[in-house]
Amino acid sequence: MSNLTQVIGGQPYYNATAGNEKNNLLDFFKGTQAQYDSFKKTGAILATAPTNATSLELTGFTAPNPFVVGDSVYVTGTSDNITRTAATVTAIPTATSVTVSVTSYTSTATTGYTIDKYLPETVYLITA
Repeated sequence: MSNLTQVIGGQPYYNATAGNEKNNLLDFFKGTQAQYDSFKKTGAILATAPTNATSLELTGFTAPNPFVVGDSVYVTGTSDNITRTAATVTAIPTATSVTVSVTSYTSTATTGYTIDKYLPETVYLITA
């Protein structure tokens, strides 16, 4: 095993889904519960229910806005579409809204959305 100080960008890990360990880097986050919680906003609203949408403007969550343009994020809807869908932040219109691009998103709901930037390749360590 290599010395961690020699690895740039994270610790290599085996990706069982892809069946390989090449180009897979595991990152680490260490912070307080409040810092960890700040990566997620709940109760977001869409103006209309999306049908095969490739862009979503989510509004109505509380400030401050933790996202920046280019962030990889996940959108989770309510009752009829609770799949955690990968998206990319394309705009920050206000302190309480974010616009994201997705491959295709359909839902009948306009309220109750969650946006988070918890990345699957990151281990989160919560300190007191």
